[in-house]
Amino acid sequence: MKKKSAFTMIELVFVIVILGILSSLAMGRMDRDLEQEAANTILSHIRLTQQLALNDNKHRSDNNVDWQKTYWRFEFTNCDFEGNVKPIYSVGSASIDSSIGKLAKEDTAIDPSNGKYMFATCNENMIGNDVSEQIFVGKHFGVEKMEMKKCTTLQNFGFDYLGRPHVGISGYKGANGYFNKLATRDCELIVTMGTDINDDGEVNEDDSFKIIIESETGHAYIEGQEDS
Repeated sequence: MKKKSAFTMIELVFVIVILGILSSLAMGRMDRDLEQEAANTILSHIRLTQQLALNDNKHRSDNNVDWQKTYWRFEFTNCDFEGNVKPIYSVGSASIDSSIGKLAKEDTAIDPSNGKYMFATCNENMIGNDVSEQIFVGKHFGVEKMEMKKCTTLQNFGFDYLGRPHVGISGYKGANGYFNKLATRDCELIVTMGTDINDDGEVNEDDSFKIIIESETGHAYIEGQEDS
């Protein structure tokens, strides 16, 4: 009886140890790395934009001189939702005839992760259940600000059918302007988080990451994670 009792105690200890390990793993999963999640999500959507451009030559069969305005593009803006100004973004290709090149919902891409539109709007009545929550990076990941540097200060960039990045594509006008909006420098998309990710006691521009979009190829990657 004593031997059986000893084995029972050992088994109980093993069970407690295993439960402890499982609990620590579960706690690790609950402690989300929102910065990395945001970086991976935004990067994947930039690459999606380029992939759509590579598969879709936007040159018009009717030779409309403004055809380059319709390049697939990634664009972001800030919206005030219930007193909180947070960034959101769209991936889409606007019609030449649309008002000032503005993207409509039907112009935007479908998010491969959930089958919903990647349509950013500050009009909450237009969002609906068919819009991907992933593009609301302020609300979903805690992103505070997005801004472009180096190649442009505009809040959008597009890709042509060779995958090359263009900036200010809404400014394309006439046959004399073909390809003059090509990015001549690598673009930097700087994303600032709304939390103290570097643990320095302050929430500031140091709590940010960069996504680089190379000028010649359009290859995009997270700075410091070149294999991302």
